[in-house]
Amino acid sequence: MAARKHRSGTSVITDMFPKARVEFVHGDTMTITLWEFDQGGDVPSHQHPHEQIVHCLEGTFEVTVDGEVVVLGAGESVVIPSGVEHAAHARTAARGIDVFHPVREDYRL
Repeated sequence: MAARKHRSGTSVITDMFPKARVEFVHGDTMTITLWEFDQGGDVPSHQHPHEQIVHCLEGTFEVTVDGEVVVLGAGESVVIPSGVEHAAHARTAARGIDVFHPVREDYRL
């Protein structure tokens, strides 16, 4: 397989969640999301068959996983198992990365 290069900022989606900008990078077996939320931005409660890792780079980001609130600061992560209900809220402006396995075909542009 040939290498595929991606430049951040080239495929930002601004209308997926209010107060958020997200960008997807897809490999053959995984997807990463580069995200940035304004304070007060929310991801509604949902679930999907993908395992997900949420990693906060900046700010304070609250992730509710199966009813448990996990508050992430810069450098902290949470693992969300496949099929588990979860939601998120930006307590402050925040930036981070999500990793999904397998690839999120529903997020391909």
